[in-house]
Amino acid sequence: MAMDQLGGNGNGSAWFSSNDAAITNHPLYHKYSQQTVATIDIPTLKGVIGDSLASSESSPILNYLLWVHTVCLAVA
Repeated sequence: MAMDQLGGNGNGSAWFSSNDAAITNHPLYHKYSQQTVATIDIPTLKGVIGDSLASSESSPILNYLLWVHTVCLAVA
């Protein structure tokens, strides 16, 4: 699997990164990585995803957010 420019790997439920990947410095990663899955507001998360640009620059964080969304739905 290829690593994206922020150090993430995979897509969807298969997404992962190392602890020292550049994506761990992204503000949205900080926001959602500090919450338990059960406390993440899914409509708000969907709004963040929907407000994102569909660009190559945003694809790494979007991959992460889509993974978070998938995990949230698994426990909803």
